[in-house]
Amino acid sequence: MLEDHRMSDISVAVLCREAGVSRTYYYHHFQSYADIIYQENIMSVVQYMRQLPDQGIITTTTMFTRYFELAAQSRDTQLTLVKVGLESSLIHSFESAFEYLVKNDLVVKAHPSRIGKKYWTEFLAGAVVNMAVRWLQTGMGETPAQMGRFVSNFVGLTE
Repeated sequence: MLEDHRMSDISVAVLCREAGVSRTYYYHHFQSYADIIYQENIMSVVQYMRQLPDQGIITTTTMFTRYFELAAQSRDTQLTLVKVGLESSLIHSFESAFEYLVKNDLVVKAHPSRIGKKYWTEFLAGAVVNMAVRWLQTGMGETPAQMGRFVSNFVGLTE
């Protein structure tokens, strides 16, 4: 609906009708439209994490490559969120995923002195999401694997 309407023009009643849920459901599970968008992004992150190799610790290049694959799969949604000024939800979702992977020792901690430093996760999430958005906007000329290697090299996290 955000592709065709400003968020402020979408009523809860119309949103619920389009989604096939009751208004009671909406008010019970969400506090705002931003909550809905965040929950959708979290569901995408869960899907992303399920696509990671199930071999224990993964490399940062693999982690970034899978993120770019997710971005390509959800291209229209991600570009719509950027268009309406909600790119922060993409950044926050990436932060959540990265923090989970680090906390659970699921990703190689290249340069462990950076991980855990104040603002590191925010810096990384902003950089990766910004690169993904530009990549999507310019037609995805590189493969997700190439983009994964670019990010790893740019932020000095190569294994």
